[in-house]
Amino acid sequence: MKYFLIFMLAACSAQVVAEPKIFGLVAKSTSDPNFVLAWNACDKAARKEGNFCELLGSPEPANAHLQARAIEAALTSERYAAIAVSVTQSSFIADRLTQASIPVMTFDSPFKKEEKLASLPYVGADNEAFGRDLGRLALATAPEAGSICIMTVDHDPNLAIRVDALRRYLAGDHPLKSGQHLSGEGGWTEPTRCPKLPNAHHREALHQLTGILRDIQPDLLVSVGHWPIVNERAFIATMSALGDEQLNTQIIAGVGKISTGHREMLRQGLLQGLVSIDFENMGHLVYEQLKRLSQNEDVPAVTYTTSILVPAQSPSDDPTLKAE
Repeated sequence: MKYFLIFMLAACSAQVVAEPKIFGLVAKSTSDPNFVLAWNACDKAARKEGNFCELLGSPEPANAHLQARAIEAALTSERYAAIAVSVTQSSFIADRLTQASIPVMTFDSPFKKEEKLASLPYVGADNEAFGRDLGRLALATAPEAGSICIMTVDHDPNLAIRVDALRRYLAGDHPLKSGQHLSGEGGWTEPTRCPKLPNAHHREALHQLTGILRDIQPDLLVSVGHWPIVNERAFIATMSALGDEQLNTQIIAGVGKISTGHREMLRQGLLQGLVSIDFENMGHLVYEQLKRLSQNEDVPAVTYTTSILVPAQSPSDDPTLKAE
């Protein structure tokens, strides 16, 4: 009788222990250190509760077709309780998710407002505010305005929001159309030869940076992402090779975590400012939302992470520099 009771107690205990849940984070690129940061934070939070987060996608530069394959593989695997997607090309990716049988949310980059899946929960930076923060640093760096090249990647919804917000801020909130270049508004002009990156790859970004600094020489270059400086040694080597040619242009960039290398770039005057997104905080928030979605609980439509502004004259995480 005693052994029977022990067996029954053990069986009941086994039934009480829930199966671990696995959540997928579909990145734009699994080799991007920002997505690795977000995934690690998600997985760390998940493991504390017996669950797991997995980073899904391709190590290649952001590509909507590769991301679509990763999404389709995740949905057909029946492995995941819920997934979060950093959207590459809005309408293309939306078509792959309309019939999803598990909860889906977005992080880092949401769907465009006009998409049918735009109402999916989103965790990430306020891209409108992020663009305006870049504008704040731009005006602090070049208060008399001038010529500007904006480095971005085409067909990326969150980057387009940042660029539009940056332009409007520099134009003194002049009502510019989406995608409209500056042509004197607020004293700023964009040279026609300023290129767009075909993909989010640091080698291409450094190649274009070299061409911009040598041939166009704008007063200011603002990269709305980290592509030209993500490989810190390559950026410093590129700037050193350019020598005095790079002194005509001041550089501001958006990044994830601010590294020791970034601080050194600021100290040396190779950069004039950074706007940083907290991807670790993003990953933790993504886990919390995915878990609640998998339990059929309500989640906020939008959860914004904070940004930090770091000008060259004060390269620190001083809380007074946090974005408004």
